[in-house]
Amino acid sequence: MRSLLTVFVSLCWLLAVHIQAQVETVTYNKDPNGNPSDLPVSLRHIEASLRFEPENWQVFGDVEIRFVPMGYQTDSIIFFTPGFDLERVLINGISAQYRTTGSSTVIFPDAGIQKGEEYILSMTYSSKPVATGIYFVGWKLFEEGKRKSIWAHRPFGWLPYMDGRVTMDIRITFDNNFTVFTNGTRISVKDNHNGTSTWHYRLAQNHPYFSTALGISNYEFKSEKTSRGVPLELLYYKGMEEKVAPTYQYTQKMFDFFEDEMGLPYPYDVYREIPVSDYMYGGMECTTSTIFGDYMLIDPRAYWQRNYINVNAHELAHQWFGDYIGHLAHQDVWLTESFGTYYAKIFERSVFGEEYYENLVMQEQAAALQASKVNSYPVWSSRGGRERIYDKGSVVLGMLRDVMGDREFRDAVRSYLLKFGYGSAETQDFIRTTYDVTGRSYDWFFDQWIRRPGEPHFAVSYRELDDTNGIRSTFIRIEQIQPVNDLTGLFRVPVWLQVWYTDGSADSIQVWAEKKVEEIRVPNQGKKKLDYLLFDPGNHVLKRVTFNKSTQELFAQVLRAQHLSDRYDALVALRPVALEEKRDILIRSYENESFHLTKSEILRQLSADSLSGTRELFRLAIYDPDAEVRKTVLMVLNPIPVSLKPDAETLLHDSSYLNVELALDKLSRQFPEDVSGYLDLTASETGWRGKNIRMKWLQISIEHWKLERLQELISYTAPNQDFETRMNAFNTLKQLGYIDETIAANAKEASRHWNNKLAGVAQAFLAFFAQIDEYKELTND
Repeated sequence: MRSLLTVFVSLCWLLAVHIQAQVETVTYNKDPNGNPSDLPVSLRHIEASLRFEPENWQVFGDVEIRFVPMGYQTDSIIFFTPGFDLERVLINGISAQYRTTGSSTVIFPDAGIQKGEEYILSMTYSSKPVATGIYFVGWKLFEEGKRKSIWAHRPFGWLPYMDGRVTMDIRITFDNNFTVFTNGTRISVKDNHNGTSTWHYRLAQNHPYFSTALGISNYEFKSEKTSRGVPLELLYYKGMEEKVAPTYQYTQKMFDFFEDEMGLPYPYDVYREIPVSDYMYGGMECTTSTIFGDYMLIDPRAYWQRNYINVNAHELAHQWFGDYIGHLAHQDVWLTESFGTYYAKIFERSVFGEEYYENLVMQEQAAALQASKVNSYPVWSSRGGRERIYDKGSVVLGMLRDVMGDREFRDAVRSYLLKFGYGSAETQDFIRTTYDVTGRSYDWFFDQWIRRPGEPHFAVSYRELDDTNGIRSTFIRIEQIQPVNDLTGLFRVPVWLQVWYTDGSADSIQVWAEKKVEEIRVPNQGKKKLDYLLFDPGNHVLKRVTFNKSTQELFAQVLRAQHLSDRYDALVALRPVALEEKRDILIRSYENESFHLTKSEILRQLSADSLSGTRELFRLAIYDPDAEVRKTVLMVLNPIPVSLKPDAETLLHDSSYLNVELALDKLSRQFPEDVSGYLDLTASETGWRGKNIRMKWLQISIEHWKLERLQELISYTAPNQDFETRMNAFNTLKQLGYIDETIAANAKEASRHWNNKLAGVAQAFLAFFAQIDEYKELTND
């Protein structure tokens, strides 16, 4: 008996071990920002009266905040109050105790406050915030001559802040000579008959408190309405009305597109767009009132450098994804940024076409794949970085749409918006919505693309074989060769395969690549001659691919592939091929192309060719209607052939400011005997923001001993200039190797600026001269 018992126990133990070995363990990296903030109270409404002393960078406020305790015991309420000096704090009219520590104020409510009851917290204060969310531009004496403004894209430093969703009534009293904007509908503008007016704005629907904006300057605005009648206010500075049309083009079309795509009307009562100076980003999705950098307030010639279309669409999409629905924790920020990036991208496709869209997808994919070489964070991570939270997430949403199908994807988005509107959501909420709408689980998709890091790397090859019956087939081998670990495994990916034949026909098949190695058979009934083979035609899947093709196959793909991305991939693969072997194919391909990406790649590969046929191609490119193609000519022709000199000189009058700068620089350096003429031709040109042409003009003039022009260049480093002009001036002086006390002082001030782009350039400028012994004393602060 003891022997039988021992055997039985041993078998049970072995069975338990076997079962345990079969249990799959799911592993994710823990995100330090994976939990939402603790909320002792729920904010309901903000009533604020504000005035400013901009010369002192000072805010004066009286604020009433309606709130409801979330718990049965609320012993403290914490607000973010950087630079605040509190005069009084009341709860329901009775003084409350509080303590200010650093940038926070802790308020200790009476022990009698009840869960679920509404209370009014009143705060009277002044604040002198330093670069914490509100910015005073042009008010200091050393900024004299600069446009005066006050702006904020967050409530930090001018309103007491804690996380929550609120409705708002904000009244701002300010100088009659300025126009004031914040969130919501403008209720009234009251003349106080003392040189000031009080502007009253109301946001009747709740929104994320952190999306509170402010814009004060010499604004005017153009009023329009969407097709559905939503009022639009498109802001510009007085005297710049000609910039409204090129800056805000397609804005009305964006509303129609998004309302149709998302299946939900714009969720607020008004929409306005506010350009601000010295802005450190592109734009910010403040509810109903988007803030953006005024360097995108452009004329038509600046369109080619930096226009507002993508930023405009991205921030408008955020009114649904970000403001109407907020993300619950920072880990879920992709629900805001990936969606904003994706919808901006597909809007641009509706305007600029499929090749433009494919180029955007390739850029996003390249950014995501490069980020994976640096670290291993997923999209579902507060630490994922722009390349994942914006770019990879956008690509993944396109892939999800491919997997779900267009109608079900749109239904899921609409359901998500309706379910969580005027609230917040987390990643699982969106995943659950896709299940509720379709009845199918897409958890596998979100697990590999959102929750986990990494991307698949496919090694693809093929062979042609005839079976014993003489039937020919193409056997395509697909192997996943990415490293596999606890976080990143094999991917499950639907992918199309296309076998193209020399008669122009093709066999297509969609397969699920989900194993380590799989081989797909594609019958070739007529024993047609294979021309080239495509893995994922049109580049829908985020991936790395190793697929070695013959030169002849690449030639065929360059000339005949239907998608821009496939032709471009083949062109890139041809880079190592000898020029003599590919010249004719490249020229033929150029004649077939219309988009700048492929045209520019061809020009790069032909740039060293001196044959007359190639030079004629470059002559045509100089007159290409696309400024990006003309820019490529200037960048890759080293040197410009004398035979093309008269044609290149026409670019000194190009419609693109950037091309004028490049042409002036290149022609002046290559043909120094003609510099005076080139300077004369461009003497009246300034360029886009940053004065790019004028900066290059001054640099070349000074290099040719027109030293009296140095003072103008130095003046552009001063605090009364916009940040891009200052950046360009510092960089130009660095190239000239010149610094003096005035420049050093301006650089030190700029190195501490809130705009990190300007600060970074100024710091690099000072560091450069600090390495030179004779300038160390100037730069030692």
